[in-house]
Amino acid sequence: MSNTIGGSAQLHTAVQARDIHTIHFHPERRAWPTPRQLLAVPAVFTDRSDALAFLDAALADPPPTTAPVAVISGPDGIGKRTVAARWGHRAAERFPDGQLVARLRAGRPAPVGEVTRALLRALGLGNGEVLPWHTEELLALWRSVTATRRLLVVLEDTEAAEQVLPLVPASPQCAVVVTCSAPLPALAAHGARHHRLEALSPEHSLLLLGRIVGEQRVHAEPQAAAAMVLACGGNPLAVGLAAGEAVLDPARPLSDHPVLTAPTTTEAVTMTTALVYDSLPEPESRLLRLLALLPAPDFDVLTAAAATATPVVQTGQLLQDLTARHLLEHTGRCTGRGEVYRFRPALHDSFRTTAVGADSNKIRVLVVQRYLDVLTATAHATVQQLTPHHRVLPRQHRHLPSEPIRFDGEHSALAWLEAIAPAVQPALDAARELGEHQALVTLVHDLWPLFHRLRRLDLSVAAHKQGLWSAKLWGDHMAIREMTTTLALALKGTGSLADAQQRYQEALDLAAADEDLSGIAQCTMGIGSCLWAGGHYADAKPHLSEAARLYDDLEDLRGAALADILLGSAAARQGQPDDGVAPLSEAHASLALLNPPDPLNAARALAFLGEAHSLAGRHDLAVTALTQARETFEGIGHAHWCAHATEFLGQDAERAGAKEAALAWYSASLDQYTALASLRDMERLDARITQANLP
Repeated sequence: MSNTIGGSAQLHTAVQARDIHTIHFHPERRAWPTPRQLLAVPAVFTDRSDALAFLDAALADPPPTTAPVAVISGPDGIGKRTVAARWGHRAAERFPDGQLVARLRAGRPAPVGEVTRALLRALGLGNGEVLPWHTEELLALWRSVTATRRLLVVLEDTEAAEQVLPLVPASPQCAVVVTCSAPLPALAAHGARHHRLEALSPEHSLLLLGRIVGEQRVHAEPQAAAAMVLACGGNPLAVGLAAGEAVLDPARPLSDHPVLTAPTTTEAVTMTTALVYDSLPEPESRLLRLLALLPAPDFDVLTAAAATATPVVQTGQLLQDLTARHLLEHTGRCTGRGEVYRFRPALHDSFRTTAVGADSNKIRVLVVQRYLDVLTATAHATVQQLTPHHRVLPRQHRHLPSEPIRFDGEHSALAWLEAIAPAVQPALDAARELGEHQALVTLVHDLWPLFHRLRRLDLSVAAHKQGLWSAKLWGDHMAIREMTTTLALALKGTGSLADAQQRYQEALDLAAADEDLSGIAQCTMGIGSCLWAGGHYADAKPHLSEAARLYDDLEDLRGAALADILLGSAAARQGQPDDGVAPLSEAHASLALLNPPDPLNAARALAFLGEAHSLAGRHDLAVTALTQARETFEGIGHAHWCAHATEFLGQDAERAGAKEAALAWYSASLDQYTALASLRDMERLDARITQANLP
């Protein structure tokens, strides 16, 4: 039997009797469903026996140290995704641990970190804990979790080998299928095999047409049917779109189908897309055209309604209708967002071209403004739910959503932030392109819970650099200060302490010029926190003491408490633990009584108080404080601080001479850091375990 500490970390070592009361048994988390993300194969699927045979052969005899890779290339609409899905469904028993699908291009190449994060979440990671922020740590976690699994990974819309290679599992029991428009020679150098998917033969094109419109209509008008598939060039998507229009108008002869009079010089998918668009009712064509202007990988009903100024109920129905016509894809229901849709990859560029040609640039600007406004309004609702102490910047109220945005709790707010993260950079790029500087700054500012609670530090640094640039062009002094300060905080989180300290100094100079005591206090503490994080406790003390004094003068209980946490911890770690107990106790009491409360920082104060008691030799008090802090971190879902508190318990046990208990806590903490793929923390815990094992 193994004792469980926290979420999924397990104790692998016997525990001393004195520590039994600190270990808690928790029910196991509900099993995450095996991911089966392949598209359903249409009932009208036709032929492709050569491509399926290629995949059988290419993936049958894997190399001993890596997953085999097969590449399916071909033009838009030729059926690459469908072939991959067809083969994957046939081979499902070979991959009992799941079939994953990742789209590597949605208007722009998807960053490897975002793709890796999505794949890990599909396997159940990051749904009860925070995933690491650094791409290398994400990839390390991906390699670890795929090493012993049997998975099929389908990477769609790939543009370069560099997108694929980091995601190839090291396990030969896995397999990777890549779809792309053009061959990827660089993958061949790594052993990947390629197959070019060609157009359907005239016979199979006619068979596909008959399966959609009905064989009787094809037999009744064989010449018109043959001319239709010839006009579609054997492209399955083009045939499907043309056939779909015929199904919607059964009384119209095939010989009158507009595809027969369309220009033959136009590419088949572009031509049929234009014909379908022209046949749409005005509300559907308007919505489709405006959605094509969004700088977004996908959209939910509320976002689509707000961005296009369409009533919510009508938007939901129109999205369903467009999906039924196979112009959009329904990607599922997402917590915090509801039903989510996206353009079919082969059609998005065509509709964007149509939209740009049909609407003036003024319309595009208006759509993007509405989109930015609804993103910002929703992000602000997460601030109110998750970080109510966050400063509010001046904001524009141009296009407020027609319905109030509310979240029913922290879980749904965090789920929305996690789901929307891939849309952040495209939205910021669009805002910058259009000169929407105030909107850009406000959006970055209101996404604070994404950066802070979900530790998206890489995205935070990039976003705040853009935010600072836009704040300067906007010319709002407070926005410049706020972007500088939060950029410093993001840099500090990534370990770039010197850069962070420099940014804090810049923000301090701005606050001093404004004679803003609150800003001076915040930036002074920021400088002290950078020095504290680097272990320069003596250098940090004067900055932290000055910040605490300023906060006391301002009667800012929270600010003073945050400064006291670092002052108390610094004293304890400098060999004066008794001097640290009072400020840490006061900080915990103040933060626990705040309205609204600040449970995260209250628990941080308690954890450092436990460390101070431990350094002073008061081990019972240390265990009590650390256990309570750890339970709070676990309760609010902060996995990183839960692992820290577990590590503190190990250090306390080691100081108390309880070697086996120390090893148990260290093992538990290492398991938690490993689940987070926090490499620096893992290295530190490995060293602690090695040291504790020494005689």
